[in-house]
Amino acid sequence: MDHSPEDESRVVEFLHKLEPGKLPFNVFHAVAGITVTPIIEVVPLRRHNGTIEVLLFTREASDPVWGGLLHTPGTVVRASDRQGSFADAFDRILKGEMAGVSVIGQPTFVETRFHQVKRGRELAMVYWVTVAEAGHGRGSWYQVEALPATIVDTQREFIATAAAHFQQHLQ
Repeated sequence: MDHSPEDESRVVEFLHKLEPGKLPFNVFHAVAGITVTPIIEVVPLRRHNGTIEVLLFTREASDPVWGGLLHTPGTVVRASDRQGSFADAFDRILKGEMAGVSVIGQPTFVETRFHQVKRGRELAMVYWVTVAEAGHGRGSWYQVEALPATIVDTQREFIATAAAHFQQHLQ
């Protein structure tokens, strides 16, 4: 794609006006299409009636990429997060998306996955947590071996890998 030095200067000037942290959505979406986005994914799991189940949440219908689809909780790692830790990212997930969900222990690391999603390339750091109770209206449980068709497709691999890791941890 052709662009002029003036185009580059305007983009650079605009980007310098932004503060580190959460970007305006249209800016984030444009940047995500041309860079690699670091994300944290947390797969909430439990053993129930002899099977492993995952707690999935529904994305807002207005989400321009995955509107109305089921997903595991996650967040983008932000430049404003405390250095040397993913504590801020975990707080956004556990106290935000998963508010009201009773979690046992700390997130357990599973894998790093570099993959393509609809909005661009992601470097996903995948964790699982054990859930004692989901809380009223907070997501729905699904057997890992029978995930619904209405799930964000790339998360099937996160869930399968996290569930296998969880299973090994239980033994």
